[in-house]
Amino acid sequence: MTAVTTRVTPFFVAIVACTISIGFPVRGANEEPVAAEKRSEESPSKSSDKPHDTEGFNPNGVIDDPDGYVNLRKEKSADSPIVAKVKKDEPFEFECTQNETWCKVKLASGLTGWMHYSRIKFYCTEDGLPKGPEDSGEEIDEQTRERGVNYYEVTRAAARGDKKALKTFFTLDLDGAAAETHVTAIVPDVIHLVGDDKFAEFLREQPPELRQGISGGWDLGTFSPFDPKEYFQQHFPKSAKLIFPGYHQLIRDYTSAIKHNPKDSEAYRRRGNAEYEKEDWDKAIADFSRAIELDPKSHVAYWNRGWAHAKKEDYPAAIKDMEKAIQLCPSELGYQQDMQKIRKLLISKPQTR
Repeated sequence: MTAVTTRVTPFFVAIVACTISIGFPVRGANEEPVAAEKRSEESPSKSSDKPHDTEGFNPNGVIDDPDGYVNLRKEKSADSPIVAKVKKDEPFEFECTQNETWCKVKLASGLTGWMHYSRIKFYCTEDGLPKGPEDSGEEIDEQTRERGVNYYEVTRAAARGDKKALKTFFTLDLDGAAAETHVTAIVPDVIHLVGDDKFAEFLREQPPELRQGISGGWDLGTFSPFDPKEYFQQHFPKSAKLIFPGYHQLIRDYTSAIKHNPKDSEAYRRRGNAEYEKEDWDKAIADFSRAIELDPKSHVAYWNRGWAHAKKEDYPAAIKDMEKAIQLCPSELGYQQDMQKIRKLLISKPQTR
């Protein structure tokens, strides 16, 4: 199913940059991940060994490797000569270009070379957070204060690992430029400063819908220039298992939630999504239908069920659900686009029942 998110709502936050906004997109989200340096087959590209002027040096990366060091290469190849050994907690600058698996690195000494993207983790400090109430940004400050939240205080507390502040931070209802700034410029800093262990501990205490929703909107630029899901799984493995669980775990989580509250429409809908991912269309439709019974105004549940019907090639039922979703939420262009997709499927493969 195509994601439909038009704003950053509770459980759906997005957009951040650690310390520095890099602006060099790397690798497409749908490309096969490369797990290690030696798997890269990029053509070599020479880099100068001559030290550069380090005035204005702005670190934005550190290594992330169990060996405690990573070799800086002269060219974009694991077989290239070693320029230097970069140690843990040694900040450096880096740049990446689209679809490249090697990043250009400049050390504090001015020495340059190439490092595989999978070994690089953002270098985040409290300098990347708002420095005072006036530094949060006018739109963020206005939207959060309307909800009784001091964004500066909540962000600082969240970055220290305060669980109450973390929950508030990740359930802020923001839209427009405020949502974009929050997701691409602040969320990554907070996650990096909290660290994998503390973040995973926080996530374990949260309901499954909150854990799932944290990554909503990350495609807007969180962890740019890297693919957000791949980056998070690489550098925050404990937390990633909770934010990106397999559908079997999701089904168990939402089944448990339903047992605690049999009238939880959202739990049925989300379990239906997991069953949809499992390609169990009948169970998905049953759960989406139950969600609609409990909340007849849930346009998302109608949209979900429409796609499940489409997967079963029951296009008339799919179109009927899409029409209802559009009726309930006419401003959502994604529903109208999906309606057209299903109509085309109906034309290309007519109903034979």
